[in-house]
Amino acid sequence: MTDEEFRDQLDRYGGDLALWPAPAARDARRLLVRSLKAQAMLDETVTMELALGELAPGRAADRPPPGLADRIFAAAFHLPPSGQGFDEDGDQPPRLM
Repeated sequence: MTDEEFRDQLDRYGGDLALWPAPAARDARRLLVRSLKAQAMLDETVTMELALGELAPGRAADRPPPGLADRIFAAAFHLPPSGQGFDEDGDQPPRLM
């Protein structure tokens, strides 16, 4: 695996090599032993993922945080009316054009 191929795999699978396909992870580990550039790319990716919360312990990468839908609905239904709703007849939204 080259540094460029490693970057492509990082972009595709993220910084947790345990989530990569086994052959790609094996090749990545071999590259990391000899390439400072690959090590720096991995460090950068992991740092960004941690900052974004994508590698939070115990959290599945493809699942939203618990209670997100409840918080969205609560916020949506507690907003005051905007005053920009339907037209005077009450049957059609206002036209934009």
